[in-house]
Amino acid sequence: MAENTANHGDHFNESIVNEVILEDMKKNRIDHMKYLPGMETMEESNVMEQVIEAMNAYDYDQYTEQDVRRALEHDNRTIEDFQALLSPAALPLLEEIAQAARVETRKHFGNSVYMFTPIYIANYCENYCIYCGFNCHNKIKRAQLNESEIEKEMQAIAETGLQEILILTGESRNKSTVEYIGNACKIARKYFKVIGLEIYPVNSDEYAYLHACGADYVTVFQETYNSDKYETLHLAGHKRIYPYRVNAQERAIRGGMRGVGFGALLGLDDFRKDAFATGYHAYLLQRKYPHAEIAFSCPRLRPIINNDRINPMDVHEKQLLQVVCAYRLFMPFASITVSTRECARVRDNLVGIAATKISAGVSTGIGSHVDDIEDKGDDQFEISDGRNVEEVYNALLSNNLQPVMSDYIYV
Repeated sequence: MAENTANHGDHFNESIVNEVILEDMKKNRIDHMKYLPGMETMEESNVMEQVIEAMNAYDYDQYTEQDVRRALEHDNRTIEDFQALLSPAALPLLEEIAQAARVETRKHFGNSVYMFTPIYIANYCENYCIYCGFNCHNKIKRAQLNESEIEKEMQAIAETGLQEILILTGESRNKSTVEYIGNACKIARKYFKVIGLEIYPVNSDEYAYLHACGADYVTVFQETYNSDKYETLHLAGHKRIYPYRVNAQERAIRGGMRGVGFGALLGLDDFRKDAFATGYHAYLLQRKYPHAEIAFSCPRLRPIINNDRINPMDVHEKQLLQVVCAYRLFMPFASITVSTRECARVRDNLVGIAATKISAGVSTGIGSHVDDIEDKGDDQFEISDGRNVEEVYNALLSNNLQPVMSDYIYV
């Protein structure tokens, strides 16, 4: 294996590949930096270039304990403070960092923790992302809910008391059209106060259409900001085009979305550089569009159907806590979500320190919230916290936290 992976850099995660994928990686592929026809280019924006330049210049080994302590002393933390907080030098001070993050969280959010659940309405995908259970080469059961089934699922979710939903699809424009997703948003508006989207990136006019259908915010995972590594992980499909994905949040804001979410899939590459790039990307867009709400997700790699070996490599629980706390201290007002990729113990600890949003009653399969949907589809990845809404709600209360279903008022 070492011979095959020698060209992939020091942070190549061998758990995500097999012999078939290694052979596919040798084949010719389209230029991942060149836009495809129909993709909005955002030529006037230089945000991506700024993020890449800063990430490449980030040398986390240069930071010392003194740099980390200096960052903790500041009320308003600089980009360099953020870099220090993500460095290896910060790990021995993790308890102090967590205490500072908890103070910052309570200052801006009180003891409120927002609850939501995802609904997967389709798992057809046209991308070949070698770490993902939905990828077009993975032999799983595919399914897509029709409007009647979407309504049944949403009714069932609403009956649990949740008022926020996140709509997800596989990344297939042909199967899950923008109009199909828009119709799902219209149905969701009947049952929920807040509607998020985690779908394939689209153009700003399409985001405007989805916003008009009821969507409030958009989350797009860059997966990794290292464009060379990104190229080796995304072998085919629209997702292969790196700049189109990087600029998705800015297009969503221009399309009228109230908020945008950012995230790297920790464990794909050098997690410190990816975490820095994620935070710096969000920082630049917040400065450019001060009205936009900013959110972070901090997912780690999880096993998928047909590959139970996948793991997040060097991103252990301490490193995850470090990343979450660094986000909080750098961008105090940002929402931070902790997903069911993490176990109940880790999630409960993180919402007690720096995270402000938690999912409950989660399934990553298609048609999993009601029993009478026959054409159910397979899961995207294995979840680690299977608690239902009531169980998560009660866990928050027992930790002196206040579960919040929604605090938005529409007039």
